[in-house]
Amino acid sequence: RGSSGESSTRIPSTTMMLTVASATTPTVMKTATRASSRTASAPPRSRAPGGSSGRVGRSRPLTVLSLSRHRARVTRVAAAATEVSDGGSNDGGPSSPEGGDDGNDNDGRDDEYVVDIDYPEFVPEFLRFNKEDAATVLITFAVSLGFRHFIAEPRYIPSLSMYPVFDVGDRLIAEKLTYRFEREPLAGDVVIFNPPKTPKTRNVSNEVFIKRVVASAGDTVQVKNGELYVNGTSRGKELKLEPMQYSYGPFTVPEGNIFVMGDNRNNSFDSHVWGPLPINRVIGRATVKYWPPSKIGGLPSYAAASIGAPPLK
Repeated sequence: RGSSGESSTRIPSTTMMLTVASATTPTVMKTATRASSRTASAPPRSRAPGGSSGRVGRSRPLTVLSLSRHRARVTRVAAAATEVSDGGSNDGGPSSPEGGDDGNDNDGRDDEYVVDIDYPEFVPEFLRFNKEDAATVLITFAVSLGFRHFIAEPRYIPSLSMYPVFDVGDRLIAEKLTYRFEREPLAGDVVIFNPPKTPKTRNVSNEVFIKRVVASAGDTVQVKNGELYVNGTSRGKELKLEPMQYSYGPFTVPEGNIFVMGDNRNNSFDSHVWGPLPINRVIGRATVKYWPPSKIGGLPSYAAASIGAPPLK
């Protein structure tokens, strides 16, 4: 026995069958009499597949009953299909991306990297980005350039001109905000810059140098007796490795310029060779050493050393 829905479907079908059968009884009797009278003269007929002419009298009740049963089966199939559909969507079935064959196929398609830009053939596969990734790369590159140009940049030391404070291969960070927004370079600052365009620097004017500021605009610089004097006061004794082996000046620094020298005074290509440095050629101020690890930290103060602080290292 089926459910209550199936019982309610069978009851009217049975009643209809009995009613139709009783109403057609005289017709069936007459048909049977005519058929028996023809049996002797008519040759026997072969049965057609799936039925015979003897079932003609039951065609209506059987058709009504079959239709009723068919409707019941259709109802059950539809209900089952609805349950399967609901269960699939809730439990990771075909409609869910986490289950079912369609979900797996979609996952495979979703994971495929689609390049939506037409690249020339010479561009390698690993460099062929889609529009979204290309935009990300360009934005990252632009931010990096902007940070380097306006805020800070790393630099390394290629020579011994700033020894012993900087050795060959040391790396530092040069910030650019102080001179842009706060103040001009002062004596004691370590600056990176492009040399001025003079006959002695025409081949290196686009390179980046690193030196220490020893005098500002209006100061008088002189080198005598192996010492550096600024405005008549000896400066930088704590920085020198040996007595200076040349003489210079006196020279007054013009407005808009500074005077820079290497800490290794006898081995430095600096202002005593090519003259004062225009402030607009200064790129930034060295603030921190980050390589090698043993030297990580801020730079010693030239001004502090000049008034009796411990020697710079």
